[in-house]
Amino acid sequence: MKKMTILFLVSFLSLNSCKKETQTSNSPTTEKTETKAGNYSADYIISDKDGKAIGGFTVNPPKVQFGSETYTAKEKEDKRKYYSNGTQRYEVKLKDDTYKLRDASSKLLWKVKTYPDKIKISDNEENLNPYEIKSNNGAIEVSKDGKVINTMKVAGNEISVNGQPAYKISQTSDSFALGILSIDQIPMDQRLLLLTEFLYQKK
Repeated sequence: MKKMTILFLVSFLSLNSCKKETQTSNSPTTEKTETKAGNYSADYIISDKDGKAIGGFTVNPPKVQFGSETYTAKEKEDKRKYYSNGTQRYEVKLKDDTYKLRDASSKLLWKVKTYPDKIKISDNEENLNPYEIKSNNGAIEVSKDGKVINTMKVAGNEISVNGQPAYKISQTSDSFALGILSIDQIPMDQRLLLLTEFLYQKK
C-alpha cells in the first residue's frame, strides 16, 4: 500500500511539473525594442542634424529623457504627473480632446487642442494666438497668426525644417505631431513631453 501511495505521488508531481513547463513555454512574451544613443535608451531618440543625441522618449508607458533628466509618468485620476529623481517636474491635465502641460506648481505652460487633422498649441487658457500644426501635401506645416512659420519634411529618419537638415529620429513616424519639434519657442524637454503625450493618447 505504501509503495502504491509513493508511486502515485511521484507520478502526480512529475505530471504537474511537465504541465507547468508547457504553460511557461507557451506563454506569450512581449519584447520591447529600445534604441540606445549616448546616455539615452528609449523607443525614439532625437538627434541633431549631425547625429548627436538630444533626447529620447518612449510612448507607452510615457517616458521622456533630456539632458540628465528622465521624466517618468504616474497616473492620478484625470492627470499624469511626471517625476525626475523623485521630484515632480510637470503634470499633464487631461480633458476630452485637450491636454495641458503644467509645471510642478500647476501653472499652465501649454494648452494643446487636438483635432483629427491638426493640433493647436497656446500658452493661455483661451487658446488665443496658437501655433497650428497640420499636414499639407506630404509636409508638416506650423503656422502662427495665420502665417506658415515652419515647413517640416520627414524622409525616413531625416527631418528637415524650412529646407534645411534639422533632426534625425531613430525610427520613422508619419504623425504630423512631429511638427512640435520645430517650435523653438517651446523648451526642448517640453516639446518632447507634448509629443509623447499626443502619441500616447492616440495610440
